[in-house]
Amino acid sequence: MKRYHHKYTLPTIITLLILAIAFLLIGFFNFKRQTTLPPDANTSAIGIQLNQEIDYVDLHKLQANGISFVYLKATQGRSYFDENYLSYRDQILGTKLAFGSIISYSNESTPLQHYRYFFKQVGDNTGSLPILVVPAVNSRSSKYLKSMSKFVGMLQQRNKKVMVEVDQRYRRYFDNQTMLMSEDSKAPSKLKYSFWRYTTNGRVKNVAGLEKDITMYAYNGTVSQYKERYGQLTQ
Repeated sequence: MKRYHHKYTLPTIITLLILAIAFLLIGFFNFKRQTTLPPDANTSAIGIQLNQEIDYVDLHKLQANGISFVYLKATQGRSYFDENYLSYRDQILGTKLAFGSIISYSNESTPLQHYRYFFKQVGDNTGSLPILVVPAVNSRSSKYLKSMSKFVGMLQQRNKKVMVEVDQRYRRYFDNQTMLMSEDSKAPSKLKYSFWRYTTNGRVKNVAGLEKDITMYAYNGTVSQYKERYGQLTQ
């Protein structure tokens, strides 16, 4: 049987292994505490979604930890209104954060019903970011997309900028004024998409309530473009 010729050799090897494992664990837990950033992309601004599932967030801490904008869930169809929308909107006014409003587009309500209910609940202060229209169902049928397109047109007639969270292959249903948000796992084309929803399982460091399952967005343009259109970065 092989013998170690120095009595300190084995203890030294064991100690080094323990230290290596410890450093790996420290690195892992430090990584878990970091803000989730987009993969393979140089982004100018990142943001998150806030809704009634997140009871309270210190928006000044959010701002201090590199978040530049928030999207607030607002309405779905003709009867659902997120109960935290108005309180978050009021709090944002005391920060440098830009914000926008999210409408989940239902296949059970007409464009006019969506339109009337949204403005009844929210009023005209929908934020400096484009209104984000998100499909509330998996269907991408021609009938559904045409209905959504009609609703988008109604918002635009009210001089609202609108963005739709659909793939580029559905671009033909919307006019050139309508922006698109990518939901791909990889960095999208800057020519085709204005924003990018890069994760629904993100986190923001040092902010209670945002440790997991956070929907996060990136602006898909330059720093100067973001500043010109939506305000200052908070980083």
